[in-house]
Amino acid sequence: MSAQVLEKILSIVTDIQKELQDVREEQRAIREEQRAIREEQMAIREEHKTFREEINSLREEMNAFRKEQQFIREEQQALKNGQKELYDLMNALLHRQEETDAKLESLTMDVHHMRGEMTAMKQEIHALNEKIDSHYEQFNERLNNLQLDVDFTVHKTTMTERELFKMRNRLFS
Repeated sequence: MSAQVLEKILSIVTDIQKELQDVREEQRAIREEQRAIREEQMAIREEHKTFREEINSLREEMNAFRKEQQFIREEQQALKNGQKELYDLMNALLHRQEETDAKLESLTMDVHHMRGEMTAMKQEIHALNEKIDSHYEQFNERLNNLQLDVDFTVHKTTMTERELFKMRNRLFS
C-alpha cells in the first residue's frame, strides 16, 4: 500500500507540480501582460503629458491670439475714429469750399458789375472830355476874339487918348 500511496501521492504531487508549473506560466504570462499594460500605461501617461503640454501651448497661443485680437480691435476702433474725424473734416472742408465758391461767384459778379460801371464811366469821361475839348476850343476861340477885341480896344483907346492929348494941347496951349 505504501507504494501505491506513494505513487498516488507522487502522481498528485506531479499533477500539483504541473498545475503549479501552469500557474507559474500563467503568472509569468500575467506578469508579462501586466508589464505590457504598465508599459502601455506609461506610454499613455507620456502621451497624456504630451497632450497636456500641447494643450497648454495651444492655450498660451490662444491667449496670445486673444491679446493680438484685442490689440487689432483697439487699432480698428482708433482707425474708425480717425476715419470719422477725416469724414467730418472733409465735410467741413466741402462746406467751406461751397461757401468760398459762393463768395467767389459773388466777387466775380461784383467785378463784372464794376467793369460795366467802369466802362460806362469811361464812356461818360470820354464824352465829358469831348465836351470839354469842344468847350475849350470855343472858349479859346472866344478868348482869342476877346484878346483881339481888347487889343483893338487898347489900340483904339491909345489912339483916342492921343487925339485927346492933342486936343488938350491945342485947346490949352
